[in-house]
Amino acid sequence: MEAMKEKTTDLVIERFGWITKEEPLSCITDINLNLNICILEAVSPFFGYYADQPKTSKPMYLYWFLERHYTMEHLTRTLEYIRQNCNENIDGAAGQIHILNESYPVIRMLNLGQYNQITTVQTMFEKMGIKPKKGTRKIQNQMGLIQLNKFLHLNPLEEGIYLDKDTVHRGFFIIPRYVDWEEFKKITTEVKYDTSLIFFDAARAAFMEQGKIVELVRIYRENLTIEKLKAIRDRYLKFIKE
Repeated sequence: MEAMKEKTTDLVIERFGWITKEEPLSCITDINLNLNICILEAVSPFFGYYADQPKTSKPMYLYWFLERHYTMEHLTRTLEYIRQNCNENIDGAAGQIHILNESYPVIRMLNLGQYNQITTVQTMFEKMGIKPKKGTRKIQNQMGLIQLNKFLHLNPLEEGIYLDKDTVHRGFFIIPRYVDWEEFKKITTEVKYDTSLIFFDAARAAFMEQGKIVELVRIYRENLTIEKLKAIRDRYLKFIKE
C-alpha cells in the first residue's frame, strides 16, 4: 500500500461515467421482511477476486428492480431524499441488469445499515413516485451482467492511471478503444494467465470528458499498488489493439 500512497496527490477529478461488470445475484428471501418486490443481492461482490464471500449481518450491494425506466433527475432526487431521511451514508446508482435473458432497470444501493431498513426505503421510493417491480421470478445464484451509471471520483496517479478516491482497493486505467463485454471477458482471461497477476476483479468502465468517451478498465484488488496496477494494465494493452 505504501507505493500507492506515495504517488497519491490531493487532486480529485469527478466524471460522469458507467461501470459494467458480471456477478452472481440472488433474490432476498428473508421471510421476516415480507417482501412482495424483487430485490437482488450480490452473492459475491468483486467475484473475480473473492472466490467465496461469507454472508454478513448487514446488506452490502442491493439491486432494486423497477417497474420501468425513470429519468436520471427523478432517480437522483429520490436517492437524495432517502439519504436525508433514512441513511446519509447510502450510495445509490441507477442502471440495468441483464439476467436470465431479460433486462431490468435497477437502482443499486450500498451501505444500507440493516435489512430491516428495506421496508422504510420501499415506502420512500413509493412516496417519490418510484415503483419497485413486484417479485415474480425467483433468482438464486445466477450470473447477472450489471451496468451502473454513476459519478466517478478519481485521483490521478500517472498519465492514464487513477485511484478511486473512496477506496484504495480500486484502480482504473485508460485503454485505447471500446471493448464489448464478450471480448473483455476473453481478454481478462488472457491477462490472468500471468499467474503473478491472477488475483483481481475486473470491470469495464468509461467516463465522459470534453464531449468524448474515455474507455477504462476498473481493477479491484486488496493491497493494490501502482506497480501491480501498471503490470495489469500492460497485460491488457498487450491484448487490446487500437
